[in-house]
Amino acid sequence: MEILQQTILSLTKEEVRTFKLWLQSTNNEEQRKDVLLFDYIRKSADKYDEEFIHRKLYGSHGKNSFYKLKHRLQEDLAAHLALQYFGKHPVNTLYWYTSLHQIFLSKNQPALALYYLRKAEKNAAQTENFEMLDMIYASFVKLSADMPDINPEMYIIKQNENSKLLSRIRQADQALAAVNYRLKLTQNFGAKDVGLQKLLDNTIKEFARDESLSKSKSFQTRIYRAVSQSLIQNHNFVELEQFMLVTYNRFVRENWFDKANHETKIQMLIYVVNALFKNKKYSDSLDYAETLGEELSAFNNMLYDKFFFFYYNALVINYAQIDLKRGVKALDELERELKGRKNSYYEFFVYLNKANLLFFQHKTNEAIRNLMRLYVNDHYKKADVSLKLKIAVAECIMQCESGDEASTQKRVEQVSKQFSELLVKTTYSREKAVLRFIPDFLKNLTVIEKDKFKKRIAGFIARSVAEGVEDGEVIRYNAWLRHKLSQF
Repeated sequence: MEILQQTILSLTKEEVRTFKLWLQSTNNEEQRKDVLLFDYIRKSADKYDEEFIHRKLYGSHGKNSFYKLKHRLQEDLAAHLALQYFGKHPVNTLYWYTSLHQIFLSKNQPALALYYLRKAEKNAAQTENFEMLDMIYASFVKLSADMPDINPEMYIIKQNENSKLLSRIRQADQALAAVNYRLKLTQNFGAKDVGLQKLLDNTIKEFARDESLSKSKSFQTRIYRAVSQSLIQNHNFVELEQFMLVTYNRFVRENWFDKANHETKIQMLIYVVNALFKNKKYSDSLDYAETLGEELSAFNNMLYDKFFFFYYNALVINYAQIDLKRGVKALDELERELKGRKNSYYEFFVYLNKANLLFFQHKTNEAIRNLMRLYVNDHYKKADVSLKLKIAVAECIMQCESGDEASTQKRVEQVSKQFSELLVKTTYSREKAVLRFIPDFLKNLTVIEKDKFKKRIAGFIARSVAEGVEDGEVIRYNAWLRHKLSQF
């Protein structure tokens, strides 16, 4: 998808409305080609056909004119968005001041240039934007050549002090970026790079000894990000819980949270919720989940759309452990929230978890119906084949619990055939074993056959599995098999 399409499809209704008003203020012709192109891209979305819209606007010729139109529309969009958001965020305001400084410099108006440069310095200092401060101090030094009232030595000292601080912060950012990159590659937080870990730990220790940074909100935010990622990489959720609670409470105590860093507050709460869950402190995790829910409504629901799923996820994972009915209720609420929002991943989450929770409430047929809805979900179609296998095995378990021997046998045969290439691999030996166990639960076995069958299952349960293997099972095989043995 081209930049122009991405830009247009990213616009909110309000941004679309103001952009069209802005276009009409410059030229209010009824059949403007840029407006026609803009509307077509919005309506067609991923079905955009460039040949079609080109012919509609210019006939069989005019390729160059069409490309110029696209370029002009992209430039107009960029200019309008920049104007619309100046003053609505500290960073945008800062760039506004520095732009005005450059404009008046080019107009040979040093006094006006100095005025906006000082406003930029104040803004950058307040928001702890050290990168921009470095450029601003350099501009003061340069401007002193034309304005004798400016003492360059003062700004040289400021720039040097800022450079030292900036250097340390850059080191932390580089380490954090490298760790995040490795984590994204591994997906399971399990791979460790000793050199990278050492770099991160040394950076944290160096910062912790620097007393001048202890009261810097920006610095403490970087520390939180670096340490939390380090602990997650090591699966150290006990330390993560303690660190996040101390850090979050400190930010609250110091009144460091505000509208500008509200997203950081939300992220911290998500870490706290998940760490408490990992440490099986479900009630405490739910308490912080409620705080998370309250914070999502702050500042006129500014971040609600971006993070509401994390709130419902917190409810579902905790209630799945302590109150299955409330877990299903949370999923129902999430499903209502999703009406009008097209997001196949969220729908996938709802169907899969609802199937699981309903199954453990012995509502087997309802659970199976949710899996049927899952199979036609777009996210499921794109899912990794190993996940599809685990979901299929979960369905076979559900079919078995329904007591329908014919349907169960048929589904086990279908799954065994569909995933035959995976099931020969040792990685999926647990799935293969469970698929072999399922039909026997519905047979009328002799006493001797039943004893042998029980021993096979007991041997399966007794085998040790690597950390995290059972977490990846849609229905934990060992837990289900223990329950079946108790009834067999």
